[in-house]
Amino acid sequence: MSAARPKVLMVGPWPPAKGGVTTFMRNVTRSPLKEKYDFIPFTTSRPEKRDVKGDNYGYRAVFRGGFKRVAQGILITLWHLVIYPWVVMVRQPTVIQVHANDFQAFWEASLYVLMGKIIRRPIVLRIGGAFNRFWESSGATARIAIQWTLRQPSLLVVQSEYWKNYLSGLGRTGPTIVLNNFVPETLPEKRTAPAPAVLRFLLYCGWAQNQKGAYVLLNAVRELVARDVKVDVTLMAVTNSLRDEFAMAGLDGHVRMLDFLSHDEALATLRRTDVFLQISSSEGFPNMLLEAMALGCAAIVTPVGAVPEVVGADGECAFIIPSGDAAMLAERMIRLAVDRRLLARMAAAAQARIVERFTEQMAVQELDHAYQRAMQSGPEKQGGVLGVTASTGNRSRSN
Repeated sequence: MSAARPKVLMVGPWPPAKGGVTTFMRNVTRSPLKEKYDFIPFTTSRPEKRDVKGDNYGYRAVFRGGFKRVAQGILITLWHLVIYPWVVMVRQPTVIQVHANDFQAFWEASLYVLMGKIIRRPIVLRIGGAFNRFWESSGATARIAIQWTLRQPSLLVVQSEYWKNYLSGLGRTGPTIVLNNFVPETLPEKRTAPAPAVLRFLLYCGWAQNQKGAYVLLNAVRELVARDVKVDVTLMAVTNSLRDEFAMAGLDGHVRMLDFLSHDEALATLRRTDVFLQISSSEGFPNMLLEAMALGCAAIVTPVGAVPEVVGADGECAFIIPSGDAAMLAERMIRLAVDRRLLARMAAAAQARIVERFTEQMAVQELDHAYQRAMQSGPEKQGGVLGVTASTGNRSRSN
């Protein structure tokens, strides 16, 4: 009789929630690790907001879904917190993996971390989102609480060297690993058809439309229209308020605007895209950028968060532009539209970079190592700093 697999309680926003954390957890539980670990989902999802004006980001975003949604969110969150200790005691996970982003999501995650420690379970805390914006907007008392939370896990998981260095500057001294987001081995696909006569660009907006660069793109499209440049621009996950703003600018006829899509629908849209726009003002480690590059898209990006580590040097597989620079965005879009050899070279380089650095084969090995280390260290044992980079497979230790 084979030994029971170690259990990993995965605490985070499971479907119907959408976003990078949900995609990451789904990729992990569908990876070869499912043969070695028994993954137990524990959702922290709340009802989606509808027809929100402005960015759904920061503390004020709680109140932008209306009173009914706020009340529902509070009750659902309290229910999750109440049943969490019961789930831990009944299911007896070997490791608890908690996913924390920023603002309210971070404070909620800190409660799961605290309760997990009280119940004496090893905790792996994964930090995502635009954590720098969260830290920089926090007061002195909040920063003390943030630093305390970062010291509690048996192991801290971050998405890139950028975030490892950032968090080490906040006083984290316990074991920390770098685990890049990744795509399944089967996702990269060779494109057989050449790019169409009119190049297709795509921007994912979501609830943080200003942060994602939607208004920068609006100004770039205005410039392209004024110069009579023909491009096919699509915005995905568009709110009604953003639709209205493009209409008021007289540009709604020059772009295609899509609703929030399922993951499979989003991948199908990426397959019909030539250039992915990751023009955010702040980022963690954008999963959709990986997926777009894996599916053969070139990219135009801003140098925020882990994005430079994803795309490499400017001009290799992506153009890197300053955040908020609509004029340069328009210029780079035109350059790719007229130079198809450059487009083809960058798209091929993008896909090759993902295959080389960001597929599940390397990443799951490092996550397996993280679980093993957490199980060996237990909830109390801390000390030492472990640096692991999934993209290279190199490990270094310093005391």
